[in-house]
Amino acid sequence: MKTRLLLPLACALLVTGLQADNEVYRTWTDTQGRKLEATFRGIENGQIFLQIRNGYVYRIPLDKLSAEDQQAAKTLKPEGLGIPADPNLAQAAARIDMLVEAGLKKAELKPNPLASDEQFVRRVFLDLAGRIPTREETLEFINDPSVSKRAKVIDRLLNSPGYNSHLFNYFADMLRMADSANKVRYYTYQDWLKGQIADNVPWDKVVYSMMTADGKLLENGATGYLLRDAGMRLDNLSLTLSTFLGANVSCAQCHDHPFADWTQRQFYEMAAFFGATETFGAKRSGKSETAAMMRKAVASLDDRRLQQQAKNLLRVNGMAIEETGENDMKLPDDYKYPDAKPGDHVAPKLIVWSDDKTKKAYQGIQTKNDEELRTQFAKWMTSPDNPRFAMTIANRMWKHIFGIGVKEPVTDLDDPNASVNPELLRHLAAEMVRLKFDLKQFLRVLCNTQTYQREATSHELADNTPYLFPGPILRRMTAEQAWDSCATLVVGADVDKFKAHRGEQYAKALNIEFGKGATPDALKTQIENALASMRQFGGNKAAPKNNAKRKRKMQQAAAQGDEEDLAVNPPVRNGLVLARASELPQPERDQHFLRMFGQSDRQIADSESEEGSIPQVLMLMNGEAQRVIGQDDSLVVETAAAQKTPEHQVESLYLSFFSRKPQANELGDAVAALGNGLTMRDLTWVLFNTREFVFVE
Repeated sequence: MKTRLLLPLACALLVTGLQADNEVYRTWTDTQGRKLEATFRGIENGQIFLQIRNGYVYRIPLDKLSAEDQQAAKTLKPEGLGIPADPNLAQAAARIDMLVEAGLKKAELKPNPLASDEQFVRRVFLDLAGRIPTREETLEFINDPSVSKRAKVIDRLLNSPGYNSHLFNYFADMLRMADSANKVRYYTYQDWLKGQIADNVPWDKVVYSMMTADGKLLENGATGYLLRDAGMRLDNLSLTLSTFLGANVSCAQCHDHPFADWTQRQFYEMAAFFGATETFGAKRSGKSETAAMMRKAVASLDDRRLQQQAKNLLRVNGMAIEETGENDMKLPDDYKYPDAKPGDHVAPKLIVWSDDKTKKAYQGIQTKNDEELRTQFAKWMTSPDNPRFAMTIANRMWKHIFGIGVKEPVTDLDDPNASVNPELLRHLAAEMVRLKFDLKQFLRVLCNTQTYQREATSHELADNTPYLFPGPILRRMTAEQAWDSCATLVVGADVDKFKAHRGEQYAKALNIEFGKGATPDALKTQIENALASMRQFGGNKAAPKNNAKRKRKMQQAAAQGDEEDLAVNPPVRNGLVLARASELPQPERDQHFLRMFGQSDRQIADSESEEGSIPQVLMLMNGEAQRVIGQDDSLVVETAAAQKTPEHQVESLYLSFFSRKPQANELGDAVAALGNGLTMRDLTWVLFNTREFVFVE
């Protein structure tokens, strides 16, 4: 009869999940003859890690094992994943794995094999940092003998500048974040969101700030969310509910929803929470003394061109959110249902989702002051007791790294039971609440799961067949991942250094103070100074690519061999600004690599495309990015050229592009081609144009 090793000899840790049937188990014996059936997970600092079938890992001093097993431990290859050092993290990841594997077992499916270190390091860099690892970063990971190296690289990436850039790109697409809307630049909004991500502000706090923000866009970037749809309360509410709560209510904006339990009146009752909120800064631009002074100051400028520029400047300063103190929401003039009349005043009411069927699904809210309505809505929406808020962001983050949501589309969670794994979806929502909406901690748990660290599913998913997550899905890089990876090949990890800070420049140049003591002459002086500041950095576009003078200066410095200050100026090659996508115009110009590869125009939420196209193929073959990657001053070429033999040169290129060494046939073919006149530039072209480069495996 088998007995377990005594706990005084073993420190138990629960790690990720139930074990696959194909993993190798053997019987281990200690010096006292006690036995344990387990699989070998590795050795570190004189400790052996053995994992039993229920997921527990025992950490045992190596010298407590029999001599035969000590020898076996020194020769065996570890099975499966490394060991997260934090037992709470391991336990959280294990619970997710168990729910995934329960779903697979019910469908008589098996999980994919575990991903190799080469597959994992490239995937986790792309999923967390938004770019491929450099050759050196790949080798550092592969050569690390630690059994916890996967957990360590996850922690490192979550605390890297690349993580901030990559998550910003995701939210920028979700929130339709564009440089320009309503003839105003939204740089302060972008900088605010970047700051929230960099400070790891919990998601509920981020959304609460966007819902309750007041003041000028130039002074409070959080106002950008509501001002993005300035003057369109109903459209903004529809997007708010679908984006943050997975409530697809767009139909109810015009009529009762035909498929969901939403009526047009209920939609307007929700919109009433914004009935006392005014955008466009009506009070600032109305018939006030300040408005009269502004008109007088503008009229006193020398010519009409300056007057028009001044009007644009004042429009920017008038972009603000204010509370009117009175809810003015009314039903539309064409309202046709018998429960109310067209034009009736609408009182605010909230929808409430609950598993408790005895509770009302819809209820009013009491407030003594209409100015509190938006705050009440924000508290309700972001509350940990609101299951839809946590479930929606949890499902979004799952899709962010697995390639597909537990429930699709992520904007429609009206029926969580229709998801591929309802138990998993509810657990993810509960886990988000447990972690207090800390997205970094949530992603840390997901990436430490055995499910995430398995090989990607490469076959095409059949229509109407649920994907039960035997592993992540094989998917093409997003436009931003592809661009940032190209920049990494040229300049390496330094690509993460440059930060645009356009909002700071923009606000400093254009902000006008409308204080009580302002006079027409004082306003005129402020306007003239602001117009001069705008001209200094190229009009009102405070973006790196729009400042031709600065770009020429950077190119001259590069030509003279001067070291660039990458924290201030992004690297430029052949006129191409190689900053991270997060630091470039949002969105880029139509013919830029980013737009060609599917970056959205930011008019529709979550509209980035990963579909292939002929222009993409042409861009890979003959575009600007391909040319700068193959230049002699490109890091990938410089590093390969520095190797002493053709074999090592080819190996260096493969590690840079694919995070793996070439297979024997690949190495032989490439070395032979180099011997027959193929140049290093030619070989970079070949590798850049492979499917393997542009896919997240």
